[in-house]
Amino acid sequence: MNTQLAPSALTVHGQWLAAARSRLRQGEPLVLITVARALGSTPRDAGTRMWVDADGAHATIGGGHLELQAIEVARAMLADAGAPSTQVRHYALGPSLGQCCGGAVWLAFERLEPQDLAWCDALHQVLERGAAGRRVRRCSARQAPGGGAHAPDVRVEAVDSLAVAQPDARWHEEDELLVDLTPAAAPLVVVCGAGHVGKAIVRVLAELPVRVAWLDPREDEWPAHLPDNVQCLSGDADDVPDFPDDACWLVLTHSHALDLEIVERVLQHKSFRYLGLIGSDTKRAKFRARLLRKFPSRLVDRVVCPIGIVETSSKLPGVIAVSVAAQIVGLLEHAAMALEEADA
Repeated sequence: MNTQLAPSALTVHGQWLAAARSRLRQGEPLVLITVARALGSTPRDAGTRMWVDADGAHATIGGGHLELQAIEVARAMLADAGAPSTQVRHYALGPSLGQCCGGAVWLAFERLEPQDLAWCDALHQVLERGAAGRRVRRCSARQAPGGGAHAPDVRVEAVDSLAVAQPDARWHEEDELLVDLTPAAAPLVVVCGAGHVGKAIVRVLAELPVRVAWLDPREDEWPAHLPDNVQCLSGDADDVPDFPDDACWLVLTHSHALDLEIVERVLQHKSFRYLGLIGSDTKRAKFRARLLRKFPSRLVDRVVCPIGIVETSSKLPGVIAVSVAAQIVGLLEHAAMALEEADA
């Protein structure tokens, strides 16, 4: 198998872009809401996005009264085609919003029309190449002489930096510019095994900023409906070398023999961020003894078994899934912080 992950699964941060391109091709407008600036304690950071279209509101900028007000603004913009196509509003997260965060946010509202499809397609092409995409938009209200809107004043460019892992946005008030960043490919998690625990883990990972490759030789084990960031691949240990380097690996198949084969192939062929093996202390000891016959201890020591951050006797798939997902998130956040410190 030549493992190729579909471009549509490259980044969960690109969900708004997929929705926009689909709507605009149909001639339907939508309003994109971006946290353009965040100060103090806020529900979500700058760069967080949601969107509102004829079907309702999608994704979230943190919920609560702030989000309800943002949705009302977006619906008003959809209802009034003559209103300015862009605006930025400041919200203090205090008693007036029924919130006690104490911070403040600036929300950028952009009504996207069919003429916006050109820059949406350009941004999609940048992300497909594996780069991050920076978009600069002038947010001043503009009207054409006949009353219609001018073509959007938007510039899209690639940011070829593997360190870019999180969305970001900046609101430059004096220049009326919104500069936002859609990250490149999200970190890859390879889930080996589609049993009860594998299914539970994938359900949790579906809500996280990762892309998931789900590997199992039993094609009838996969659910009928898959999250946008999950791709199923029929295969076994022989296919391990085809996967990209620097992935997080979770090995939890229906067979201990297959588990061992996959772990051996990963150690032999791949660099990896994380290699987790489901099992007990007894399984860990047996696997470790076998692996030490083929690999140096410094490499075998990197195999995490049991997996998860919570010491629990529970065998419930949901409990295991939450613990494992938290372990991976902590690892990825630690790596991102290390990159930022190295760049500083």
